[in-house]
Amino acid sequence: MKQWNELLRQFDKELGKETVTKWLRPLKIIKFDAANLYLDATDSFQLNWFKEYVAPLLPKRFITARGKAIKIHFSVGGKPCDEKKKKEVVEEPSPFPSDPLQPHATFEEFVVGESENLPYKILSELADGNLQLGTYNPIYIHGPKGSGKSHLLMAIGAALSGQGKQCFYVRADTFTEHVIRAFRSTSLQEFRHAYRDIEVLIIDDVELFSRKGATQEELFHTFNRLHTAGLQIILSSALAPQMLDEIEERLVSRFEWGITLPLVPPSLETRELILKNRAEALALPLDPPLESYLLNSFKNLHSLIQALEALALRLPHTKGAPDLEIATFHLKDLADKEKETFLTPEKVLKIVANHFGIKTEDILGKAQNKECALPRQIAMYLCRENLRMPFLKIGRMFSRDHSTVMTSVKRVKRGIEKKEEGFFLPLSDIQRVLNY
Repeated sequence: MKQWNELLRQFDKELGKETVTKWLRPLKIIKFDAANLYLDATDSFQLNWFKEYVAPLLPKRFITARGKAIKIHFSVGGKPCDEKKKKEVVEEPSPFPSDPLQPHATFEEFVVGESENLPYKILSELADGNLQLGTYNPIYIHGPKGSGKSHLLMAIGAALSGQGKQCFYVRADTFTEHVIRAFRSTSLQEFRHAYRDIEVLIIDDVELFSRKGATQEELFHTFNRLHTAGLQIILSSALAPQMLDEIEERLVSRFEWGITLPLVPPSLETRELILKNRAEALALPLDPPLESYLLNSFKNLHSLIQALEALALRLPHTKGAPDLEIATFHLKDLADKEKETFLTPEKVLKIVANHFGIKTEDILGKAQNKECALPRQIAMYLCRENLRMPFLKIGRMFSRDHSTVMTSVKRVKRGIEKKEEGFFLPLSDIQRVLNY
C-alpha cells in the first residue's frame, strides 16, 4: 500500500529508523482497500505501542488522495481484535507500587570510610537542600555489588520523601514487571501516572534492562518526560554507562547527560565499622574471633550483612557473643555460597584469560605483544578497580614495578573514556561475568 510505505518513510525521520524497524515494519499487511488497512501485530505489546505512539499521529497524515482518513484494523497473531467487546470489559486498574525502602538504609547509617565518597557527598547535599534538585540530571552511580549503591539510593529516597517530595524508588526488575503488566492489562495510563507524575525517579541496577526492548522503549519516554520537566532522575548500575551492553545507545547517551559517579567497595576498616554498627542495631554482640570470621568469610559487603542478619535470625537471643563454632555451623550454607562467588585476583586473571583465549601464564609473563599486553592491562585495571588492591601488591603479582601498574590502569581508564573498542568492549563482557 503506497500510503503506508510513505508513512513509514516519514516515521523513519521523525521516530528514527531503529524504532520503526523494531515496532512498525514487522506489522504484516493482511489486506487493504481505498479507505481501510488491515494489519496483523506480532503480540499485544506491538499493538499497544502502536496505539500509544502512532495512532494519535495518523488522522492528518494517513489519508486517501481525497483527504479522507484511512482506517486501520488490527489482528494479533492472526486473531481479530474485538474492540467493542474490550470496551465493555471494565478492568480494575493495575497497581504500580514503588519498592519498599529498608529502614536501616539512611545517610546516618551509611559509613563513608577514610576516603572522600563523592556519591555520598552529592546525594547528602541534595537531601540537605544544599544542592537543588535537577542540578545534575541524571545522577548515575556505578560500582560493583556490595559498594553501597542501593543503600544510598534508598537513603536519598527516604530523605526526600520525608520532606514531602514525591519520590518513586524501584529496582530495574520491578520497572520491567510494571511495563509488562501495563501492556498486558492495557493500563499504560496508570503506569505513566505512577512513573511520571512525580518529582524524583530512582531506579536501581539499570544494567538489568539489557535485551529488554519494550522496557527500554518505555524507559526512554519516561526519562524524556521527566528530564524535559526538570524533574530529578537518579540511577545506579554495576557498570559505567559506556560499559552497558545491549542497551540502546539513545538511552546510554541520556544516562551520561548529568553526572556519573563511581562508587568503590569499602576497605577492610570500613567494612569492620559497618559490621559493628549493624550488629549493634540487631542487638547481636560480636567478640573478636566471630568478627574476624565474618570479615574473612564474607568479603563482599552485601553478603557480609546478609550473613550477620541470618545469624541474628537463626540463633536464639543471647546477652553474650554467639559461640564461634555454633555461628559457623549456622552460616555454613552462606559461607559455601560465598566461596563459589567470591572474587579473587586469581579469578580475575582466569576470567580475563578465558575471554581473550590465552593462558593466565601469558598474562603474568614477560611477553609485550598486543595479544598479552592488552589482557594484562585490563587485568591490572580490574584488580585495582574491583578489588581495590594497592599498586604495589598488583605489581608484585604481575612481577612489574608499581609505576607500570599505575600507567596501565590510567591507559585503560583513558580507553574507556574515549570509548576505544579494544578496551570497553572486552571490559563490558568481562565485567558482566565478574558481577554475576
